[in-house]
Amino acid sequence: MKRMPALVTASALAVALGTPLVPAGAVGPGPMSAPIAKPGKQEVMAAVDQFPALIRQALRQTGVPGLAAAVVYKDKVVYKGAFGVRNVDTGKKITADTVFQVASVSKPVGASAVAAAIGDGPAKWDDPIVKWLPNFALSEEWVGRHATVGDLYAHRSGLPGDSGNTLEAFGFDRGSIIERLRFLPLASFRDSYDYSNFGLTTAAEAVSRASGMPWDRLTRKKLFTPLGMRKSTYSYAQFRKQKNRATLHQQVDGKWVVGVKRDADAQAPAGGLSSTVGDLAKWLRMELAQGKFDGKRVVKRSPLRKALSPQIRRSSTSAPQEPGQFYGFGMNVQTDSADRQRWDHSGAFTSGAATIVMMIPELKVGVVILTNGWPVGLPEALSQDFGDLVEYGSLQDDWLAAVEPLFAPLTIPSYTLDGEKKPKDPKPAKPLSTYAGDYANDYFGSATVSVDNDKLVLRIGPNGVTRIPLKHWDGDVFYANELGMPNGFYSGYTFGDVNGFAGTLTLDGVTNGEETLSRVLLAGGTGN
Repeated sequence: MKRMPALVTASALAVALGTPLVPAGAVGPGPMSAPIAKPGKQEVMAAVDQFPALIRQALRQTGVPGLAAAVVYKDKVVYKGAFGVRNVDTGKKITADTVFQVASVSKPVGASAVAAAIGDGPAKWDDPIVKWLPNFALSEEWVGRHATVGDLYAHRSGLPGDSGNTLEAFGFDRGSIIERLRFLPLASFRDSYDYSNFGLTTAAEAVSRASGMPWDRLTRKKLFTPLGMRKSTYSYAQFRKQKNRATLHQQVDGKWVVGVKRDADAQAPAGGLSSTVGDLAKWLRMELAQGKFDGKRVVKRSPLRKALSPQIRRSSTSAPQEPGQFYGFGMNVQTDSADRQRWDHSGAFTSGAATIVMMIPELKVGVVILTNGWPVGLPEALSQDFGDLVEYGSLQDDWLAAVEPLFAPLTIPSYTLDGEKKPKDPKPAKPLSTYAGDYANDYFGSATVSVDNDKLVLRIGPNGVTRIPLKHWDGDVFYANELGMPNGFYSGYTFGDVNGFAGTLTLDGVTNGEETLSRVLLAGGTGN
């Protein structure tokens, strides 16, 4: 598996740490007992009674430092719990009011704010992006002119899943990233699903522009204030001001340590929300009440219903007999093993967060689970556990054991490039001066490779803001540790030979068609 340099958002293995990993009822051998025909208060409260013990057991098994959870049922919060510490160095405890970075759970929450804004006008889900962002373009002109807010919120625009992720890691801001999406090749428009953080962010930016206010203000006005979500924000600076906040953690050599900071402002609508389980429980109540909160209409029914309806199929069409797994606008919509619809979304930062929200609308029940440890499958497994208890009255599988292998490539250092260990007898590199020079393409802009103290150094991003020391791997291949990751997660940088000198630089983990930068030549055709 090719690894992305500095891929530091969201929760998924198959599509660049963003797509939810555990579709309801899709992992493991499947339930062995029949579902309860009509689960009610007795079944929900029995599940709530067993939930804390399951959480404690899972925390002991994984070592994740801290967790908070909440359950809502029939428009009431029936459980809030807090476990562990928010920082392993200080030992300060998690509480129900601890603020977590929720990563890709930002998407469904933000989609509700967009639905509220659409209900108030003038924007619509079917508005072309160019109506509100006139300079927006994609590599296929017709698609760029016709792609709508809904297309980008449903990940059906054809943009590659890793669009903009590496640009963000290299220091580009939101506007610059959206502008550079035009250089990426597209898959089939409205006929392919590929989970794109910056595609969705572009759609949110269009609705913000239509509403005449920045994203953080729009979400506060349309959603957080009406729901009383006082601790919630899409601003990293505001999150940092919270005294009771959870610190991100990573596992290094079997020990949980404080992870690197994660400022997700560039993709805030897709991954920049911070919140508490209490605040998100209010949002769950509103979602399950079809836009109402405490009897008052917060989001109009029609735009919210569209967000919570299947818009594109996520699962393979080769097995039509299996329950459909779809994506709405910012939310997974799927049928679970008890033949009930579920709405859910996971989130994760490899720098140290894993989260999930899950709702069963027919039963008017929902759960939110927030943790401060990088992906080990804990929230997904506990969400499955809770759903089993409600719908079957007992656990139907060891869900943590089932999902942990899916997360292993994200959590266990491989010390490899493309699955291969470093050769014992690597081919020698050319003289380092051979590789030094300027490289560029439209997507990444310019980059400079220089020799510093007999080592190669890559400077990339706006004004060369990101500095990456390169180590030799084999021949013309060099490597560096992934930005924001513990040692052992490597990214490759391959120099291509053109007429006897290094004429190209390929970022081996980038898969969007813009991975290769070409050497910038001086007048007369020589490298600089």
